[in-house]
Amino acid sequence: MFLQRLINWVASWGGPLGTASGQQIPLPTAPIIDNTKPVPADAALQISTVYACVELLSSTISSLPVCVYRRLPSGGREPFRASPLWFLLHDRPNKWMTPADFISTMCMNRLLRGNAYAQIVWGAGDEPVALIPLAADQMETSVVAGGMVYVYTQDGVRTILAPESVIHWKGLGNGYIGLAKLEFMRASMNESIHAQENANNLFGKGSKPTGVLQTDSKLNPEQMAMLIQRFGEQMSNPTGGLLIADRGLKYAQLSLNPADAQLLETRRFSVEEICRWFGVPAVIVGSSVQSTWGSGIEQLVDGFHKFTINPLLTQLEQAFSKRLIPTGDEETEIEFKTDAFLRGSSESRAKYYTTMVEGGLMTRNEARGQENLPPEKGCDVLTTMSNYVPVDQLGKNPDATTGAKQNGIQRL
Repeated sequence: MFLQRLINWVASWGGPLGTASGQQIPLPTAPIIDNTKPVPADAALQISTVYACVELLSSTISSLPVCVYRRLPSGGREPFRASPLWFLLHDRPNKWMTPADFISTMCMNRLLRGNAYAQIVWGAGDEPVALIPLAADQMETSVVAGGMVYVYTQDGVRTILAPESVIHWKGLGNGYIGLAKLEFMRASMNESIHAQENANNLFGKGSKPTGVLQTDSKLNPEQMAMLIQRFGEQMSNPTGGLLIADRGLKYAQLSLNPADAQLLETRRFSVEEICRWFGVPAVIVGSSVQSTWGSGIEQLVDGFHKFTINPLLTQLEQAFSKRLIPTGDEETEIEFKTDAFLRGSSESRAKYYTTMVEGGLMTRNEARGQENLPPEKGCDVLTTMSNYVPVDQLGKNPDATTGAKQNGIQRL
């Protein structure tokens, strides 16, 4: 009962720069604009820019394989496929999800709510046997004496989860919980929603005629019916045509007024504003807004990977390691394999393999294995270029007794 009272106790969590005991509620304590309505996640995803950013980040991160490595006594490391973590993270986190499904679900919660949770199901021998994602909207996080308590509500049933059984991937916050991004971007979201509503009214059916037929005389019902019939026939003509303006009728074309034109500009700015919240270059999600990261798409993608994807990967790797790797185990490592970023560009892969092989960091068979090619005889030796020689050795032949230098290649 005492623990339950502590869990139900809601305290002022102190905001993003403060801490307090009790339930952590990562909402803005001082909204910059009053009376802005909250935007639920399903409503936010109906805004194309929000959906595009979340889908891009989730699909990009979930496309990267999660690998488990074991450090070797001689230095370096190797894939640790015998570890139960390899099966969970790389092959199947639970009975109904693929690794991409699991990571994508975690990303959705992390990007929209600032927090992603997963329950660890323990088996015999204190080994994890399943990872189950939990909805951030159904989780209560509380700070009590001695640590954290997680309470998850599902179908009206509240379950207390021990911190050791919860993977908590948190974003920017006070260290206990990440800030709810949708709540902090409420003003931007309301602006985008209002612009969308106004655009729908502006471009709705019949709300913005292209022109007006003007006359100085009053039309009787028969004349009005005849003009409506003639107007409809002209507009339904698939080849187009001109309206016939007789009996003093004049046609005046309508154009957007400055207020309507400003609405379109506001909508373009809204795309850039939402992309800024998610750290996504606007051009990558189909916007024509120019970016300052570089003039080419390669520079944009490189900056996106470096400044947005990589920090998210580091946070998730550390969240996995904190709960899944036992304390004191300094040999096991969990890491996303970012080599998958090279799959889409054959030129980038060729440059990468050339640098690694010529630098003596990868054998030719290792490079062939990355491309799913069979090994070749004599390609398991590390080699490096040896064009740079001491000045006093210029014009002299290499030492043929070692057989080490052939055709400018040094065998290691």
